[in-house]
Amino acid sequence: MNALEIRARLFNRTLNILPVDDASLPEDLAELRGQLSVVELSGTDTSKAAKLATDASGTVDELQANAAMICKALVLTETKERIFNDNDNETVAAFGLTLIKPLSELVQAVCGMNAKALENAKKNSLTIPASASNSSLLVNSEVIPVTS
Repeated sequence: MNALEIRARLFNRTLNILPVDDASLPEDLAELRGQLSVVELSGTDTSKAAKLATDASGTVDELQANAAMICKALVLTETKERIFNDNDNETVAAFGLTLIKPLSELVQAVCGMNAKALENAKKNSLTIPASASNSSLLVNSEVIPVTS
């Protein structure tokens, strides 16, 4: 595959989607089970969510950031229509942690930001120690010579 084909594949990639599982909804919202999903956020979406959660002094409120990400990610499973718009951030932040926490964890999971995803990324990443020559890489504690 050449660079142009790879570029096209990356631009046309479908974002991940996860159904909101039964454990993520409290009993009083049982009728919504099977109807909701969370969609992977783009880098632009996460930046906009962080901006919505930043106050005048530049401090990011974690609860507001989670609420903003939920607003952007929560969709109807069948149609992929967003449930909330960006202006619903404050309202979603007031939902209570029994709803916010599990939904935030699902958004983090679909975006690859949860602890398991970060652990896997760390385990599979390349480490290039400062003392290594330009002709070798350290992969999972094993030195691998680089050939030209």
